[in-house]
Amino acid sequence: MPSRRRIVEAVNKLSMTEHETILSLLRLGWSERRIAREGSHHRATIRRIRREAELLPAKCTTPFEVPTDPVPSERQSVPEVATDSATTRSSAAPFGDFIEGEVAKGRNATAIYQDLVEHHGYGGSYDAVKRFIRKLRKREPKISCRFETEPGQEMQVDYGEGAPTRDPRTGKYRRPRLFTLTLSNSRHAFQKVVWNSSTEIWCRLHEEGFAYFGGTAHTIRFDNLKEGVIKPDVYEPQLNALYAKLLEHYDVAPLPCRPYAPDLKGKVESAVGYVQKTALKGKRFESIEEQNVYLARWNERWAATRIHGTTKRQVRAMFDEERPFLQLLPATRFEYYRICQRTVHFDGYIEVDSAYYSAPPRYVGHKVVTHVGRLWIRILDPTSHECVREYTIALHKGQRRTIDADRPKQTPVKVEQLAARIGGAGPGCKAFAHKLVEDRGAIALRALYGMLDLLRRYEAEAVDRACAFTAASDIRSLAFVRAYLAHHATPLRLKSEHRIIAPIETYATHFTTLTKGAP
Repeated sequence: MPSRRRIVEAVNKLSMTEHETILSLLRLGWSERRIAREGSHHRATIRRIRREAELLPAKCTTPFEVPTDPVPSERQSVPEVATDSATTRSSAAPFGDFIEGEVAKGRNATAIYQDLVEHHGYGGSYDAVKRFIRKLRKREPKISCRFETEPGQEMQVDYGEGAPTRDPRTGKYRRPRLFTLTLSNSRHAFQKVVWNSSTEIWCRLHEEGFAYFGGTAHTIRFDNLKEGVIKPDVYEPQLNALYAKLLEHYDVAPLPCRPYAPDLKGKVESAVGYVQKTALKGKRFESIEEQNVYLARWNERWAATRIHGTTKRQVRAMFDEERPFLQLLPATRFEYYRICQRTVHFDGYIEVDSAYYSAPPRYVGHKVVTHVGRLWIRILDPTSHECVREYTIALHKGQRRTIDADRPKQTPVKVEQLAARIGGAGPGCKAFAHKLVEDRGAIALRALYGMLDLLRRYEAEAVDRACAFTAASDIRSLAFVRAYLAHHATPLRLKSEHRIIAPIETYATHFTTLTKGAP
C-alpha cells in the first residue's frame, strides 16, 4: 500500500518553474502556509522542497525577516522554539500595544490592520493581525440558564424525525415525523410518528398525548411551526385558530417560544434527541404502525424506567408524583372543524363543498369566515368573529340552506305561502284557497292574487262568506266569487284619510297659495 507521502507527491506533481518558484519564496522567508495559500499547493509538497533545500522553517509570513542560518544537514538538530511564543514570532508583535488598545475599544481586525498600514508602517499580512488579535481576545464561556418547573405546571411539544420507514405509496424508505410531548417536571414523554402533518393532525396528536398522561399541564410551550403559530412575533404571536380552540377546550395556556429561541423548550429538544439516538438509531421499519408499536413498548420498558441524567431520579417515579397535579380531562372531546374564507356571491350565498348557504345581505361581495364541522356550518363576521348564521350540513351537492330574513324583497312568493296569507282572512277564504291550490297547483298563483284584490276592495267578512258558500258548493272559480260579491256586498268607499296621502284640504291650500296674485 503506498504511503501518504507518495500519494501527496503523485497528486502534487510540479513543473520545474513551480518548483523554482516555491524554492525562491522559501528563501525569501515566506511561510509554508502563505505559499500554500498564494500558490494553491499542498503544504506537504512545500515542506518536502524546504527539507530537500535544507532551509529552516520561516518565522514569519513576510519577506522582511529572512532566515540566515542554513541547516547543513537534515539530520542536524533544529533549535527548539518555545511553543507559547506565537505572538513573538508574529509580524504584528512589535505593534502589540497599539493593537491591544484598539481591541479594547471594540474595533475589528480590518480597521486595526488599515490603521497599522497607513499610520504605523506595518508591512505584514492581514492574517497575522487576525491571529494576533485572536490571541488577545478572551472568550468567556456561555452559561445556559436551567429552567425548573413545578409538577403539573408545564409541558413541551415538538416535531423531530423518526426512523426510516417504508412508504406504502412509493415502496421506498423515508423518515416520518416524530411527535413528542414531554412533561417538564418528570420528563415523562409521549411519542408517535406520522407521515404528514396538518393542523388537525397536530391537534389530534395532542389529544392522544393528554389521554396517555391522564391529564394536562397548565401551560404548554411549543415552537413557531405553522400548525401552532400563524404569525410569529416577540410580543403578540398569532396562534392557529383551531389549535387555540383545542387548548382552550382543555384549559391549557399556550406559551409559544420567541422567534429563533428554541432553547426555551430544551426539555423536549433533549427528549427528541434521546429517542433518535437511543431507540431509533440504525433501525428500519416496514410500516409506520410497526414503528409506533415499537416506540410505545420502548417508552414503557426503557425510557420511563431510566434514571434521568439531570434529576438523578427514575422518570416513572417522578411521573407518579406529578400525576396528581395534572388537570383533569374534560368530559367531552374537542369537536374538530375546518376554518376557511368564502366570498358571499351576489345572490347572497356562499359555496362550501358544492352546497350553498345564505349569509346576511350586508356581506354580499365581501369575504366571511366559515367554520365547517361534521354536522354543522357556521358563518362568522370577518372582523368581530361573531356567528351570524348556523346551518346543518347539506346532504347533497347543489342543495341550498337559507332563512327568510336573507331572501331579497323581489323573491317571488310561493303558492303555499300566498294561500296561507289568504287563509288568515277567515275559514271560508282558507278553504277556497286550498281548493284552488289542489285543483290548479302552481297555476293557482294568479287566482290567489285575485283573491287578495277582492280582500282590498270588500270587507273581509263579506269575502269570507262568499268563499265559504263557493267552497261548500264545490265551485272552484274566482269569477263566481266576484259575481257573488257584486250582488251581495258593497265595495269599500275611498278613505278620506291615508297614512301616506295628505288630506285634500292641504292640496287646496297649496293651490291657493301658488295662484295668489296671479292675473
